[in-house]
Amino acid sequence: MLTILDTTLRDGALAEGIDLTIEDKLRVTPLIDSLGVQYLEGGWPLVFERDLEFFRRAGEELQLGAKLTVFGATRRPETLVTRDRGMALLLESGAPVVHLYGKVWTLHVEKVLGTTREENLAMLRDSVSMMKGEGREVIFTAEHFFDGFRADREYALANLHAAVEAGADILSLGDSNGASLPDLVQEGVRAALGIATGRTVGLHLHNDLGLALGNTIAGLSAGATHVQGTVNGYAARSGITDLTALLPILKLKMGVDVVTDAQLARLSSVARKVAEIVGLGDEMDHKPVVGRKVFSHKTQTHVAAVLSAPEAYEAIAPESVGNQRRLLLPGLTRPTYLAEVARTYGVDLSVSSAANANILAVLKGLEDQGYTYEDASASLELRLAHLTGSATATLAVERLRLFEVIRGANQTVVEASLRVRVGADSVYVAAEGAEPLETLYLVLVAALQAVPDTRERGTAMRFLGARVRNLGRGKVRVVATLGDGEREWTTVGIDRDLVKAAWTSLLDGVEYGLSGLQGQTVVSP
Repeated sequence: MLTILDTTLRDGALAEGIDLTIEDKLRVTPLIDSLGVQYLEGGWPLVFERDLEFFRRAGEELQLGAKLTVFGATRRPETLVTRDRGMALLLESGAPVVHLYGKVWTLHVEKVLGTTREENLAMLRDSVSMMKGEGREVIFTAEHFFDGFRADREYALANLHAAVEAGADILSLGDSNGASLPDLVQEGVRAALGIATGRTVGLHLHNDLGLALGNTIAGLSAGATHVQGTVNGYAARSGITDLTALLPILKLKMGVDVVTDAQLARLSSVARKVAEIVGLGDEMDHKPVVGRKVFSHKTQTHVAAVLSAPEAYEAIAPESVGNQRRLLLPGLTRPTYLAEVARTYGVDLSVSSAANANILAVLKGLEDQGYTYEDASASLELRLAHLTGSATATLAVERLRLFEVIRGANQTVVEASLRVRVGADSVYVAAEGAEPLETLYLVLVAALQAVPDTRERGTAMRFLGARVRNLGRGKVRVVATLGDGEREWTTVGIDRDLVKAAWTSLLDGVEYGLSGLQGQTVVSP
C-alpha cells in the first residue's frame, strides 16, 4: 500500500515568506487531514521549540485520521543518545511517529558534520534504537541519499543497513539538492529495496531543478511505496514534491487509490485555503491542477471542443479535484461563440427571437464600453440571469455618498452612507473603513444586515480582494472577488472613475451572492 507523509507544517515553515504560528498550524492541520494522508508531520521541536505547544494542543483539540509525526535529526556526534536534547524533544512531543533524518553523503558527514563515517553510522543506530525502544514508529530519511549514492554507493547503502538493523519502519531516500535525474532515482530505489528486507522504501525529493514530481513518479515505478511532500510544494528554496499535483496523478492516471474520490474533490479548496493561511494566496492562479487558470479555455475553437468533448483540452475532469472549468469570453458579439457560453448558464440563444436579439444587443453595448468577462464570469452569469428573467435584482440604490475625513491630527478614515432598497425594505446605513474599496463593501454589507431576509447571507459574505487595471482612454477596470466560505466568485466594473468602477463590481458581487446562482461554485472540505 502506498502511504503519504505530508510535511507542510515543517518543510513549509522553511520556505521563504512563510512564518506559521501555532494558530496557523491548528487551522492548516484539519485541512490537510481531510485529504486522507496517512502521516502528518507537525514540526521540528529542536529548531522551533514552540512546536511542542502545537503537538500538545493538536493532541487535545484535534481528531485526526492521519498519524501525527515529529521531525528531527539523529543524535549529535560524540554525544550519548540519552543526553541528546534533540532526542529528548522528539519524545516530549508525544507524537506516535518519529521522522529522523541522517547524513549519508560522505561530503556532509566529513565536512559539514565534521565526524567520521563510523560515528555517523553509530548516531543513526543509536537514534533509531532509542525511538523504537520507546514504542515509536520510525521513518528514517537518508538526507542527500542520491548524491551519496553517486559519490560512494557502498557507504550510502551502509546507512540503510544500519537503519534496518536498528528497526526503522520506513526508509526514505532524499534528493536534498533536487538535482538527481530519474535514472539515478530508479537505480537508488532498486538498491534500497534490496536492503530493506520487506520494509517500506520511500522518497523525499526536492525541486531545485524542477525534477521533484517526475522523479517521484520514476521512483514509484521502481518500487517505492511511500512519498513525502507538501500542499502546493512549499519547502525550502524551490520546494519539494507537490501533493496537489501528485495525488490526482496517482489516483486518476496511475490507478492508485491513495485517497477516496471525496477526498480528492477537496483538493483545490484545501490548496487555496492553505495558500491563504500561509500568505501566498496570490500565487495560486497558475498552479497545475488546483489553480484557477488550469481549466480555462479562451478561443472559440477550444470552447466548442471542451463543450462537446471535455477530454479534448482537459487532462482530467475539473470537478474530480474540486476545480471548475472557466470559459473565457473575448469577442462576445460572435453569436455562435456566445451561444455556446450562454448554454453553460442555462440560456439558449440558438433560437432567433426578439428576446435573444435584445440580449445580444445589451452584451454588444457592454463590449463597446470595454467589458470582457474572462476573469469575472459571475458578472456575465448575473447579467444573463437578469436579461432572461431567471433572477431579479435585490438591491436598488437610491443614493451613495463616499468621502474621506481626517480625525485628530492625522488619522485618515473613509466614510460612506447609503440609501438603498433591499427587496421591499428601504434602509439608510453608514460604514467606515481604511480605504474606499473596503468601505464600499462594508456599507453594502451593513444594508444587507439591516434587513432580516438578507442578514444571514450578508454576514456570511466576504470581500476577498480586488484587481485594478488601467484600460487606457481614461478608463479603469476593477475585478472584485467575493466568497461565502463555500464558494468564490468574481465580478467586474468599468468606468472612467475608479470609485464608480469599484462600486459596479462590488454591487454585482453582492447581487451574485444573494442570487443563489451556482455557476462558480467551489467545493469545500
